[in-house]
Amino acid sequence: RTHLDDVEDAVNTALLHFQPQMQQETAMKGVNRMESDSNECENVMQHEGRMILNTPQYILSFPAEDRECISVASNLKRRLDNFKRSGVNCRRCWLQKKHCVCSFCPPLEPYIDGLGRLEDEQKTESCVGIPNVNRLFLLTHHKEICLAVDTAKLIVSSFPTTSRLVVSGIGRDFQPAMGEMMDAVSNAVEKKNNASKCLILFPTEDAKTFADITSAIHDDESIDEAEANIDDGWDVIVIDGTWVQARKMHAKYFAGFSGGSLYRVQLNSDAVKVLDGNNVNVREECDGSGGEYSEEIVRGHQLRRHPIKWREISTLEATRLLLEDMHTNVFHKLSKAMAKYHDIGNEHAIRQLGPLRS
Repeated sequence: RTHLDDVEDAVNTALLHFQPQMQQETAMKGVNRMESDSNECENVMQHEGRMILNTPQYILSFPAEDRECISVASNLKRRLDNFKRSGVNCRRCWLQKKHCVCSFCPPLEPYIDGLGRLEDEQKTESCVGIPNVNRLFLLTHHKEICLAVDTAKLIVSSFPTTSRLVVSGIGRDFQPAMGEMMDAVSNAVEKKNNASKCLILFPTEDAKTFADITSAIHDDESIDEAEANIDDGWDVIVIDGTWVQARKMHAKYFAGFSGGSLYRVQLNSDAVKVLDGNNVNVREECDGSGGEYSEEIVRGHQLRRHPIKWREISTLEATRLLLEDMHTNVFHKLSKAMAKYHDIGNEHAIRQLGPLRS
């Protein structure tokens, strides 16, 4: 089972919930009399018995609080069906099977010992997840799902026990991971569990580095011993999308939450400087296939360009650098493996999509 199966479950559950109302609305609007107009008929589609609405007029006929969910679920249903129907795509890495990276990027959790170090010689018997992290939530814009260039998929597939893929726009009633994430945020604010602490990786004006956050926790005499234990109890939220999408998702889900044990975290200044001026091109053999990169790829950057260089940082790279900040020296081998996965993913995406656009 892959993380894409969880997305499909959420989409199908949402559409099934709204199906009776969809059928009632379309009946009221005389859909059955549209047979003579092929363009109108295309606006209402059937997928495995579930009606999908394809026009703003139909979306607007629903209560305001339901419109985003219906729109997102309908769009994702079409994309997922097309992705599956082609039969050429891998459901784990979202690349065509002939460019699949899964054999080069296996899950990392089975190789982690209790200190976050990679066991080189043999797997441990159980997946212990990422040390110091309870859950890693990837809040993903729906347009990123099934994209070849998306890097969050490699985080979820590398840490399947710890990670949760959360699709923005589909509510907690249909997507358990959304409920988990929002409960983690509210519990941290309200301190329902003294050991519960939550980090949101996003560069707001009040965001601090992990080192500054932990220093403030240690200096705060009002914090009890369980909460002050920075080596346990962290939930981490990373936002996956373009910068415009990420700002909107942060505003939608987290703007109303602050205080308690909820912290906005940003990467340390050294990491940002490196990303802003990193002109080191990855040219080494990285996938074991004997081939080299066909393009000049800047390490740690996504395959989509941005006028501000550091904003080209990929979701995977941002997550890797944050986890480095949280684990310091014990995370070195795991961090190196994540960087390698990033390079492999980019290279194979270019092989599938062709040369980068300037």
